[in-house]
Amino acid sequence: MTLTTIMTKYKYHEYIDEWFRLVETGEIRTCKEQKQLVKFLKKELDKPNVHIRSDDIYEAVALIEKYFPFKLIHFQKFFYAIVTGIYYDDGTLVFDEFLFFSGRGAGKNGLISTLIFYLISSKNNVKNYDVDIVATSEKQSSTSFFEVYDVIKDNARLRKSFNLTKVSIKHNKTNSRIAYCTSNAKTHDGGRPGAIIFDECHEYVNYENINVHKGGLGKKSKPRTFYITTDGSVRESVLDDLKEKARRVLDGEDEHNGFFPFIFKLDNEKEVDDPANWEKAVPRVKFDKVLFNTMKKQYQDMLYNSELKAAFLTKRMNLPKSNEAKAVAEWEEIKDTNQPFEDFKGFECIGALDFADLKDFCSAGLLFKKNGKRYFKQHTFIHEKSIQSTKFNIDINEAVELGLATIIREVPIIPADIIVDWFKKNAEHYSIKKVVADRYRFSAVKKEFEAEGIIFEGVPSGYITHNKLHPLITKMFADRTLIFGDDKLMRWYVNNCYVQTDSKGNKSYHKIEPIKRKTDGFFCFLHAMSADDELVEQGDFMSLDVYTY
Repeated sequence: MTLTTIMTKYKYHEYIDEWFRLVETGEIRTCKEQKQLVKFLKKELDKPNVHIRSDDIYEAVALIEKYFPFKLIHFQKFFYAIVTGIYYDDGTLVFDEFLFFSGRGAGKNGLISTLIFYLISSKNNVKNYDVDIVATSEKQSSTSFFEVYDVIKDNARLRKSFNLTKVSIKHNKTNSRIAYCTSNAKTHDGGRPGAIIFDECHEYVNYENINVHKGGLGKKSKPRTFYITTDGSVRESVLDDLKEKARRVLDGEDEHNGFFPFIFKLDNEKEVDDPANWEKAVPRVKFDKVLFNTMKKQYQDMLYNSELKAAFLTKRMNLPKSNEAKAVAEWEEIKDTNQPFEDFKGFECIGALDFADLKDFCSAGLLFKKNGKRYFKQHTFIHEKSIQSTKFNIDINEAVELGLATIIREVPIIPADIIVDWFKKNAEHYSIKKVVADRYRFSAVKKEFEAEGIIFEGVPSGYITHNKLHPLITKMFADRTLIFGDDKLMRWYVNNCYVQTDSKGNKSYHKIEPIKRKTDGFFCFLHAMSADDELVEQGDFMSLDVYTY
């Protein structure tokens, strides 16, 4: 049977139609995003200027199955069809940027290995088509490299077609090579790759490495970018941006512009209790008994340990989950603080300040109370030495660009008068009853506040205060009545804290990790909440016509 004969049996292509059928009939269980993808892709493939190169797809899959010690299954063949065979009539790729987002165990490294093998081969039909694998560690970036290395080394016929070293694999006919790169992006600036694979994107805290590596794309035909990852614990960064981009494309809010979101996850936490749902996040679990048994054991363990539950849901099921026994709030609750921040001009508020060291971070904030909701506005002052010595797991430069933070330079400490000036400027718009801070540290700046006539008080900040506030704060997050506006720095602060429960059941808030996770903004909010009873509940009216400190 010829390839042409095979093609006539399907509307699009055997591997594409089969995946559509499996998703639409429910023969396999898939998440909402897969069902959206089918509708989105059908609409795209039905466009008159889009063409499917069926032979290219079959040849790519045949090449992989010829040399690798496994057969590709349904979702992998579908993915290869999209990567290798969908073109516009001018010869350009319809999709050139791919998000492969799956739970741990879906065969991510195997997918990378087969991809890079295909992309440098003559089947890709582009000379000098170099492929870079990028990750935050050499161990991670080199895993698939050495899998391909071993496949070639163990095959006498392949060895003749490649030049092998421990740092580069080059195809002699195409002059295309594979290399692995770490987070030191500067050493790779100026390259001309044909494709880049960013592995485990959940670990990326900013776009520095991505931008440097992608700078050389477009100098070869058929450029491609792959983001391949599970979920993780780093929030408000690259992975969350990719997930939001995928949502906008699948919801029809944005044009795809070459972006292909291939997502595997549970739709909600309750689904984890039925092992038949696990294929929604790990689509090859039915095909690997060892994997299934391993996941089953992990599931049983997680039922009795909240930390293991958080890890299982986040890494296996692609549902970002905090440790229930320790989290200040679930990530979805924290995200929902991103609600419009109203115009509080003339309204009464409580000011707050938090810092551990004026050579580090210092957060200033204002707390408003209106119609059963609390609104908290913050700004962070960051001493330049703090960001020089530590690489935080958030993009500080972006926070500065968004107006959420200010870098203080060329002075030994953050000057108190700069902090006071922030409150003075806000007092032009709001009625600040007073400013509160940790009573053990407020003396460092008290003189400057009092010189301006601003009421400045120290408040207790320990388990007694935290235990009193904890029920209200938990309820506000759960009820979505706590609003920070679109403040990714504040969301980061909250996500960096955990709740500690002592032997008597008392609750207190603490920093998850002492160096790369800052909590100043959240503790600033706690200080303000300690004076919450002094703040009069306000409705839809302007509280004062005269602005005071």
